[in-house]
Amino acid sequence: MTNLIIINVILIVIIVGLLILFKKTCKTERSKYLVILMIAIATILCHYSSLMYHHFKDNTAMDFLVSNPNLVLPIYPCNVVMWLALVYGILRNKKTKFAMFLGDYIFWFGVISASVGMTVNIDFFMNPTLLDYDVTKGIIAHSIMLLNVLALPVLGFTKIRFERNLLNIFISIVMMYVIGLYCNLLCRVIGSEQTAYHVNIIMIPHLSRTQKPSPFGWCSAQRIKNMHDCRWQSYLDSCEIEPRD
Repeated sequence: MTNLIIINVILIVIIVGLLILFKKTCKTERSKYLVILMIAIATILCHYSSLMYHHFKDNTAMDFLVSNPNLVLPIYPCNVVMWLALVYGILRNKKTKFAMFLGDYIFWFGVISASVGMTVNIDFFMNPTLLDYDVTKGIIAHSIMLLNVLALPVLGFTKIRFERNLLNIFISIVMMYVIGLYCNLLCRVIGSEQTAYHVNIIMIPHLSRTQKPSPFGWCSAQRIKNMHDCRWQSYLDSCEIEPRD
């Protein structure tokens, strides 16, 4: 736990330093656009670097890909934010209604999911060492994404006004849930009903095999507790799926 705190403190200091640097040096629209785009690309490269690592380490990249569905599907909120941040970075006109909505969506969900991925990293709790590449990579990838979303208000792309963003936040929650249901359907088609039942898609819990997932359950206290429960390991062993990000 101490190692997790130390690396997070170091990463936060670096993030603050880079945000100050961006604020002082990025004076033109072109430079601001490039910064947002480059950080979004860096997040994706860091996320998929595990494939390269496992390929050169023991040639098990494909096995790693199969056992980590979030490398293919946007299973977790941070995966959705990561790809939409790239879409936002590519947009040439960031002043349209769609771009403004996307900016709000990325900021609010990005801050939450990136912060959770850094400070409450499930992979680290499962394997509390920074010597494991996938564990350390996951924490660093979330920190890069946090830098990305925090750069949006710093560079003037979005404004932190909860009242103004309230409708966008509500629409974002609905969209996130729809994405979760879609990924659940794909898991059923590509894998099996058991796979879809066990994969933690957008934190949507399944109360039982016969019950439907609750539309509000993905943020329930019980779900969060289960993610930190000591039974989590046996849960993963039973479905043979490891959470990676």
